[in-house]
Amino acid sequence: MSYRTYIAISRAAYIAGIEAGIAPQELRAHTGVIGEAFVADYLGVKLTNENNQRGYDLIDEDGLRVSVKTITTSTGVSLKESTLDLVDRIIVVWLDTNEDEIGVHVAYDASVERFLADSAAPYRGSLRLGRGSMTFPNKQPSAQKFEVGDVIATHVEDNIVIRKHTSGSFTALVGGEPMPARQYLLEIRNALGLPDKATNTTRSLGAQVFGALGK
Repeated sequence: MSYRTYIAISRAAYIAGIEAGIAPQELRAHTGVIGEAFVADYLGVKLTNENNQRGYDLIDEDGLRVSVKTITTSTGVSLKESTLDLVDRIIVVWLDTNEDEIGVHVAYDASVERFLADSAAPYRGSLRLGRGSMTFPNKQPSAQKFEVGDVIATHVEDNIVIRKHTSGSFTALVGGEPMPARQYLLEIRNALGLPDKATNTTRSLGAQVFGALGK
């Protein structure tokens, strides 16, 4: 079954629930799968094999870990501060519900660092991205699809290539295949004897390691 077919079936189930009088927030199981399947199709990748993967929902073609948040009537979206170092990219999907149809739109697509800059100060362990930072169909687009940019520096160890991009993101190729870079950056940092930091996002680790290596 293709993602488009899966999305269509999930949409039908969601609409049936709405028509039955069920509130959108009570249909989270359907909204979540619609959002994740839509983003997988949007990025041209597959969903992770494991359900409830801690911190992220899928890995993009550059090996960045993507957290997908799906909203309906909500005016914003929240993420736990404690899991942000497990994510590289955040995509918010908005489900536009009407009487007999449902539209799916990417309202936000940015690096976790951009999310930290756009969101409100942490409250009870969560950061909240307000509606004003997102783009909806009736609003002039303010941001384009997030891209890591060109490679400007590399570090090679055995069959592992760590790449620094113009966006400030770091990606990894292991045997030529894209993989999340964070675990390899942690290993290199520890091997170099560099100190732990308060935040250990992929980007902060990459900056620390590449800075120590003079790259």
